[in-house]
Amino acid sequence: MDPITRRSFLAGGTAGIAIALAGCAPTGSTRAILSAVPEAPVAFARTSWSTDPFALGSYSFLAPSALGTDARDVLATPVGRLHVAGEATSSEAPSTTHGALASGVRAANEVAESGGSIVVIGAGFAGLAAARVLVDVGREVIVVEARDRVGGRAHTIDLAGTPADLGPSWVHGVTDNLVADLAAEAGTELVPFDYDNAVGGDDDALAEIEDLYDLALEEDDPEGRPLSDVVPGSLTAAQTWALSTEISGEFAADPDELAIAALDEGEEMLGGDALLVGGYGTLIDELAGEVPVEFEWVVAAIEHDELGVTVRSTDGRVIRADSAILTVPIGVLRAGSIAITPPLPPATAEAIAALGSGLLDKLWLTFDEVFWNPDAAVIHWIDPDDPGLWGFWVNGFAAFGTPTLLTFSAGARARDLATWTDDEVVASAMSALRRMA
Repeated sequence: MDPITRRSFLAGGTAGIAIALAGCAPTGSTRAILSAVPEAPVAFARTSWSTDPFALGSYSFLAPSALGTDARDVLATPVGRLHVAGEATSSEAPSTTHGALASGVRAANEVAESGGSIVVIGAGFAGLAAARVLVDVGREVIVVEARDRVGGRAHTIDLAGTPADLGPSWVHGVTDNLVADLAAEAGTELVPFDYDNAVGGDDDALAEIEDLYDLALEEDDPEGRPLSDVVPGSLTAAQTWALSTEISGEFAADPDELAIAALDEGEEMLGGDALLVGGYGTLIDELAGEVPVEFEWVVAAIEHDELGVTVRSTDGRVIRADSAILTVPIGVLRAGSIAITPPLPPATAEAIAALGSGLLDKLWLTFDEVFWNPDAAVIHWIDPDDPGLWGFWVNGFAAFGTPTLLTFSAGARARDLATWTDDEVVASAMSALRRMA
């Protein structure tokens, strides 16, 4: 759950949009960004969320459908004693950790007055938040988690001294944000992030596309039509880069997958974005507290009726409870890898189909020393041959004080890279860095 930036815009070019994009090419600022690029990093870490069986994607996005923006609220509607939480159920802050956190609190409040025992499926932000609320009010709770750790898609590793978040990195909109509040409780410092403090790229391409953002939302049937309907068929390299960085990298989905209405989902996020000193792992530890969790408990089936819920694992274990809160990612729900009996009602199934499982993968690279602008927060790169590849880099030195770079791949590009070996991915990224010099 980690959109690169909450600024969203797109290219226009259909008959419904009168303003045409002017041709623009990469500016001179894309050259000579770096110097003395080494042959290889000291250490690296990459993610592959599409191949992770407990995620099957990074976070949800709104796909074109008849249900449209109601999909998240429909998914959040309880089905008898079975309640659903997670970032995909948040209409206020979809695809974010604070949306997941709030959804867990919402689900906990739904079951808090009903009495009896509760099983929470998943120990990510939503599951831990739900369990924490229920434990704090004295309810009988057990959390089952498929992994051998808490956090779900939020996971921080130590990469040669850098706290590298493999899942979410940013806190989006720090004002009135539950995750920012949790950071304060944990004593975790927030470092404001300035997306405009950037080198490289093409400001004209970004500005042209951004100007057409509101016009696209005025198109007919924004919930049922894909964004690709309003993207010109011919783009310059700079425009392709801008679209890849600011749409695919934002929503973890490409224009042909994404509903136009997705651009305007959620409430406005105020206060700017921030990174966490020490990473998201510091918040997970604070949130988990004394919540009881059964690890490596892979759910195979859920049976629910008016009397309660039975949850069965792939290795034959069984938990019976009065209610259940299901917090698995949208990718797992879409895959149908958990058999639910009786099946979810048609409205819930329609909501799941209306929400795609997006993909945003990360590549962390750590070096012996900094060979880039140490003060810029972001490095933009427009590859003239493949402008959607390695187009957005975060300067880890400015954020963490270590010689580290973080770059991304999204959508179809990320699905393609998921089939590459580690050596191939790292070599491709290093090639991009050398061509920036």
